Amino acid sequence: MITIIASFELKPECVETFKELAAECIEGSRREEGNADYNLYVSKTSSTRFFFIENWKDEKAIELHNATPHFQKFSEGFGPLLAGEPTVEVVEKV
Repeated sequence: MITIIASFELKPECVETFKELAAECIEGSRREEGNADYNLYVSKTSSTRFFFIENWKDEKAIELHNATPHFQKFSEGFGPLLAGEPTVEVVEKV
């Protein structure tokens, strides 16, 4: 199992737009065969800081996910909503 943790700092006026864009990506991602879990979280200390925590069966599943229309739409759409650079961390359970 491979986990991806992606964080996004949003412009305050863009939070709702980001959540709408993310909802489409979440819905499509959860239907993917190699996906075990795909959720969006918001920080308890900052209402503009969001995290995707995703669990994938293997690297191939991630590659397939990155090529899907729902992920491509999200990737192409979130840039103008950000207040800073996103971070992506790929981790494995110890």
